[in-house]
Amino acid sequence: MKMDLNLFVVFDAIYCEGNITKAASMLNLSQPAVSHSLGKLRSYFDDPLFIRQGNEMRPTPVAKNVIADVREALHQLQVCLVQSRQFEPLTSRKSFSLSLHGSLEPYYLPTLQQNLSIESPEISLRSNKRVRRSELENKLASGDIDLAIDALIPVSENILHTQLQTDQVVVVARKNHPAIANGLDLDTYLELEHVLVSSRSNGPGLEDFELSRIGLHRKISLRCQHALSACRVIIGNDMLLTLPKTAADMYCEMLDIKIYPMPVELPHIDVHLYWHVNVDKEPANKWLRNKMILAASNKF
Repeated sequence: MKMDLNLFVVFDAIYCEGNITKAASMLNLSQPAVSHSLGKLRSYFDDPLFIRQGNEMRPTPVAKNVIADVREALHQLQVCLVQSRQFEPLTSRKSFSLSLHGSLEPYYLPTLQQNLSIESPEISLRSNKRVRRSELENKLASGDIDLAIDALIPVSENILHTQLQTDQVVVVARKNHPAIANGLDLDTYLELEHVLVSSRSNGPGLEDFELSRIGLHRKISLRCQHALSACRVIIGNDMLLTLPKTAADMYCEMLDIKIYPMPVELPHIDVHLYWHVNVDKEPANKWLRNKMILAASNKF
């Protein structure tokens, strides 16, 4: 039998006031509505629950036996409702799951974690391998991931997103590369061998897709999963690596490599933050989204 939780609110009010009229006034309900609710409760418990004695409604032994549990349940429900509208990062032990490309981790995670360690020390993050774009909506809807960071992709109205940054594609090579000492032109770019960074085992990279649209093709000699690995590879040979400038700048600070402008104009890369409409107003998710936006702008 399904029970309307509001019936227990009525039960508590009658128990507290000892009078149906006063209970109705406290709940801002009509007296017949309270009497109707009491009738449902009596049927459910198979007990009168309250017996009229003069102007008072005295609880039966059954009512006395369940009142503590009813009040505890109502209290816990109230706590849940309050917590669903509030989020205390300093004390929360919540765990968040993020989906982002491995090449984006070094850019977002250090700044984000540095802030979280101070402001929310009990919160934990899991950076997962980027989910397939075809699975993005299902993963966000099910809660398997809380947020995703990816390039701008078509999504349904159930997925909300905001732009984190706009990036441009550049070319990275070892310093003192003999073939591009005087700069990198398109012919040299197409003649030299390339490293492709991709989480997929096959298929073109984003830059290859854009090059093919203008009838150009480059030589992919090595395909690997991580940009750092690719950067270390090109230090020891004459291969080229094409990366978003944000990532290239970061790796240039650590390794003996040099950035060159892309010798052909390609569209900029718009990086977006994605979440499901169901958690748009959820305080914890909204809080983390704001942190990710600040991490992208380095404004912590």
